Amino acid sequence: MKNYFAGFLLGIKDRYQLSKKEYEAFGSRSDAFNGAMTALEDDNVNVIGVYGMGGVGKTILIREAARQVKEKKLFDEVVFVAVTQTPNMLNIQDEIVEKLGLKIEERSVDALGIPSIDDHKGCKILMTSRRQEVLKSIGSQKVLPIELLEEDEAWKLFKNVAGPIAERSDLQPTAEKVTQKCARLPIAIATVAKALKHKENLYEWKDALEMELSSDVNSAIKMS
Repeated sequence: MKNYFAGFLLGIKDRYQLSKKEYEAFGSRSDAFNGAMTALEDDNVNVIGVYGMGGVGKTILIREAARQVKEKKLFDEVVFVAVTQTPNMLNIQDEIVEKLGLKIEERSVDALGIPSIDDHKGCKILMTSRRQEVLKSIGSQKVLPIELLEEDEAWKLFKNVAGPIAERSDLQPTAEKVTQKCARLPIAIATVAKALKHKENLYEWKDALEMELSSDVNSAIKMS
């Protein structure tokens, strides 16, 4: 019997994905990532959930977990599926079936066709959501939070994406303030840094800083 690992994203699929280089192994990510990997190797845990606010980096974490699972050959098959807020269940079924090379004998919009844990030992599911209670309601045995970046991590990420221009003497003070406005959210930081990396003029950076942003995270996401 083959063992399967299915990674699901529950919620809005991020419009901008961080690359592995941009994400890096920041310390604030390590607890959630290491916890997920440990659970994936634990025979007593079959359903794992990672939760956190939009833009915090859940997608890249689950993709990196899938990459390492493949590299370590922990499972025979690995499937990664994004589930939006208004999912088409039949399309999701088809995507899972196609990636696993299986056939559906009975189709139902009430189920995705994921094997039951009791009958298929060795199959595991890693899911992400913005809400902890969603993961618990689905039956996650291990639920892990992913936190905001630390301030030094946020600035490091901004510099990694924007490049040397972020540390130019006339721009750095503004660049640091722009980073702070992104509320330590990796997606917002990377998106804004990418947009500014080719801007040579100080006024362009100040324009980004003076956009109508409050201190809440929704504004940072809106900026990105």
